[in-house]
Amino acid sequence: MEQLNSKILLFGEYAILHDGMALVIPFDKYHGRFEKSSKTCEINTEALQSNEYLRKFCAFISSRMNDEFVLEVKKFEKELDEGLFFKSNIPQGYGLGSSGALVAAIVLRYLVKAKNIKDDIKLKSYQKIKELKSSLGDLESYFHGVSSGLDPLSIILNEPILYQSTQNVITAELPKQSADKSNVIFLVDSESPRTTSNMMKRFNNLIDTDIFKNKFENYIQEDNNGSIQSFLNNDMDKFYKNIHNLSMFQYDYMKEFFPEKLQSLVAKGLDNGDYSLKLCGAGGGGFTLGFTRNWETTKNHLKDYQLEEIYAY
Repeated sequence: MEQLNSKILLFGEYAILHDGMALVIPFDKYHGRFEKSSKTCEINTEALQSNEYLRKFCAFISSRMNDEFVLEVKKFEKELDEGLFFKSNIPQGYGLGSSGALVAAIVLRYLVKAKNIKDDIKLKSYQKIKELKSSLGDLESYFHGVSSGLDPLSIILNEPILYQSTQNVITAELPKQSADKSNVIFLVDSESPRTTSNMMKRFNNLIDTDIFKNKFENYIQEDNNGSIQSFLNNDMDKFYKNIHNLSMFQYDYMKEFFPEKLQSLVAKGLDNGDYSLKLCGAGGGGFTLGFTRNWETTKNHLKDYQLEEIYAY
């Protein structure tokens, strides 16, 4: 059965839910796929737990379909009885799309006319992308309470996705890798998972206040959108100014969204200018994203933490 890669939301956390831009890239270190457990094999706890979870999700799916988005629920139920489970090494609660990969796998396997939709996406049919993104978000809401649908969409495409607005979702081209690969994007492991729905509630409480809402609207245009545009344009001088300001806003106004043990590292990067840290998805745990043009120095600053390089250019 088809293997699906994880994803990383480089930019756009929370902003995408308020008319901001977002950029998602595939990350093939982590992935998941459907498999079937054999009744003749020793009972696998992971497979049993996954199968039971899928049964609950299947019941949810049955109530979310419409005439334009029909999943073969009976086929899904039959294969669950045959031992179907989702085998994945995507860490849950880390911002890498564990729920998005599951939703993508279900849609690609059980959606009626799934092949036609995949072909439409490859042809960059805007209307099909918009419709599918909405339906994917509806399914993923089971896990998070609310979802833009961008995670499973990007996982299905397995390409960088630029979300410019509700009217414009396109594939994107990342900056070309240079000979010295002096610019590095990396992950910092907080070693603690998070619950996305809890962080969403916390953010919604913030955005309900006029002071934060006004500052956040300016942050979207200047810092979030500015970071994406300068990054894709390979304007690194402007990009590092944008990402510094983005990190500063998140530290000043959303500090509690960073795991407590990493908050001092965010502040240290703002002070020394060697690196910038930002949220990876909803925040609250899992991974934190880092950007630097001084990789060796940054590794020394963060030597007590597990770092993972994800893109050098």
